[in-house]
Amino acid sequence: MLALVAALFTAAPAAHADDTAFELRPLVPAGADHQQKLRAEVEHWTLAKMAAVGLNHEDQDATPPPGGWDDLGKPWPREAGLVSRTAGKIFVQFTDVDTGAVTEDACSGDVVNSANQSVVVTAAHCLRIHTPVNIGFGNVIATNMVFVPGFNGANLPRHTTSTALPGKDIAPYGVWGVTREWFTNTWSQSADWLLGHDMAAVLVANPDDPRPIGQVTGGQEIGFGQPQRQTQYVFGYPTINERNYYRPGKVSPQLQRTFDGRSLMVAQGTPWADPVYYSDVMPGALSPGCSGGAVLQNFDPATGKGLQTAVFSRYDDPGQIIGIMGWVEGPNMSSTHLGDEERAVYNVAQSASPA
Repeated sequence: MLALVAALFTAAPAAHADDTAFELRPLVPAGADHQQKLRAEVEHWTLAKMAAVGLNHEDQDATPPPGGWDDLGKPWPREAGLVSRTAGKIFVQFTDVDTGAVTEDACSGDVVNSANQSVVVTAAHCLRIHTPVNIGFGNVIATNMVFVPGFNGANLPRHTTSTALPGKDIAPYGVWGVTREWFTNTWSQSADWLLGHDMAAVLVANPDDPRPIGQVTGGQEIGFGQPQRQTQYVFGYPTINERNYYRPGKVSPQLQRTFDGRSLMVAQGTPWADPVYYSDVMPGALSPGCSGGAVLQNFDPATGKGLQTAVFSRYDDPGQIIGIMGWVEGPNMSSTHLGDEERAVYNVAQSASPA
């Protein structure tokens, strides 16, 4: 197992000598057995595994604030425009680089328009984390990853032990295996949020559908170096209430709410610009599970179309002058604004072959 991890962590040759994107070893390499390995990656995620990883740890579905859902976080209606197809849930298996221990988690992602029609944008920490002296999140790397656009967790039984694979009721556009992955050069040097640039682009393929994902779901436009302090909509699948700043007992009763990981949620507001991390920060109640979720400007709720200008990265607490607890819970959401490093990642990914 450790040999596999070492191979995955070795940088593949850069597509262009002048780009700054860092590529991990492919999760599903090209070759005669590519389709077989792609199918194995996808079929790892049975109903039981998806339920264990993708739903919260409580025996209770999401609960809204007493006054109803608000702009800090509310469900996005199913099948409502483009974003209901492009936004999706990521299921990832991590392997500890030092010990070989395996854990599994969930993130969010979004299909963006690209030359190869195969690019999903997410957060770099959904692929690789190495926190200082292995505290917190440790030293882990993704060894299996799938993307489920339009994930509908309402039909996923909570305590199932089923080894069946999800159908169209849960994965209406299929389950897509991640084949290749890139993140920013900064994240390759400091995979711990300390220097920012927490963005990744992955290529996906479906063993049961020869079409690229962009032909199945469509894609959001993506923009780099766009103006900040614009109205933004953050989309993702909040799941973990242990790190939910707005959970009962943490905040005043009128703000309390919980999440279940079943549904696409959205927070909206006008962020301020963090000049240190080049990030967009705004009040938002969406809990962990939203990592890598799309941040859209110029968003039209009627069509579900927008311009992706950032990806959700971590939380922010202005009261936490020393320490990182505010990065873990909030109350604000901090998103990586897409700039030159992120453009390099996208450009390499969109010009690459998924296999």
